[in-house]
Amino acid sequence: MPRNAKVHIANTLFCSAMMVSGCSFAQGSTPTLSTQQVNEDIREFTELLKQRYAYLDKKNVHQASFDACLQKQVSQIKTVNALSGHLNHCFEFFYDQHSEIRPRPRDYYLPMPTALTMWAEVKSETAVITSIPHNGYAFRVGFRAGMTIEKINGKAVFDAIKAANVSGQQNAQTWVLNRLLTGTRNQTMTVTVKWQGQLQTLTIDTKQVVDEIIKEKPILTSEWIGDIAYIRPENSLGNNALIPAFDEALAKYKEASALILDLRNTPSGGNSDVARGIMSRFISERFPYQEHELVAVEREFGVKRRWQEFVYPRGDKTFTKPLVVLSNRWTGSMGEGMTIGLHGMQRATVIGTPMAQLLGAISGHTLTHSQLNVVIPVEKLFHINGTPREAFLPDIVIDHVDNIENEDLALKAGLRHLSKLASKTN
Repeated sequence: MPRNAKVHIANTLFCSAMMVSGCSFAQGSTPTLSTQQVNEDIREFTELLKQRYAYLDKKNVHQASFDACLQKQVSQIKTVNALSGHLNHCFEFFYDQHSEIRPRPRDYYLPMPTALTMWAEVKSETAVITSIPHNGYAFRVGFRAGMTIEKINGKAVFDAIKAANVSGQQNAQTWVLNRLLTGTRNQTMTVTVKWQGQLQTLTIDTKQVVDEIIKEKPILTSEWIGDIAYIRPENSLGNNALIPAFDEALAKYKEASALILDLRNTPSGGNSDVARGIMSRFISERFPYQEHELVAVEREFGVKRRWQEFVYPRGDKTFTKPLVVLSNRWTGSMGEGMTIGLHGMQRATVIGTPMAQLLGAISGHTLTHSQLNVVIPVEKLFHINGTPREAFLPDIVIDHVDNIENEDLALKAGLRHLSKLASKTN
């Protein structure tokens, strides 16, 4: 593949695939809108959410406050860029990182989890870093799982969360915290943390983060670990070229005693063709891998519509040896679908942390006047055992807190698990 084609794919994944998405407006002016056009697009937006947003029952949005946000200073919105910023801001009432209005303003938050360098949680009145990608950006600049966050950009962390929590809901605090830690384009962000009784202030340069995301990299990486094969898609589940690349890798490791499929770098999600193409190599008969529920049908007609999606075997040789899937907070969207799919087909043991918990299957709707693309989950998704995808937990949950050296604990656990399986069969 030519180098410029690889760079194009990397940028496409950053700008188009959901959650890496939201390529922002180019610098300069954007088309103008009349106040009537703005109001009509806002009405179209609110009707779309009422009819098709799949998780209204989970979000408990205060409708009057949401409507008031949408109507605030409408007369001052004169451009498509300004309307995008306004709608994205009010959409934070839903605290949903799988939804957005595209394109986003250049000064708006970067997509999460793709540009998120660490995962933090609000726990018992503290903000704690609970997960950092192995050898990722955050680790390299000094962050460690287990640190408590005291300040963000000089502001006490809970003051910062309160100021940025558009919905005001306590349930949104962890989401808001991670949104703040993701930051905006070309931002130099300071984070004051407490670690082993000492305070220190560390810096996140979001330009460096974005440059790292979009730099040229292989579509997947793989290696032998003893007699076990290890394959890791590199945020490429939206690239159809991954299907033949995965086939080639699997052929290389056909004599492996087991395989570890590392889905911890799939924050941008992908498409179901690629996902089914990979899962199809691990089964010898048809299996369901996830359930869908289209809520708009029940809202309009009172008739539930729910169905299973299937994977069919593919290729000359099925990989039948033991399979481990590694997950983390950067296992996103289609990566989550693959994880619950291989688990539901009883084909894999899942090891790691909870996933990105991106809600549902997304679809876009273009607003009439602004031509902004509203991307929202329109279908709920479930493990075939009925568990909501966002509630799925690994078979073996890894706790990264106090993992001072940032060891790859999930990989180690996967190797231990496969070693135990091998000892039982010998």
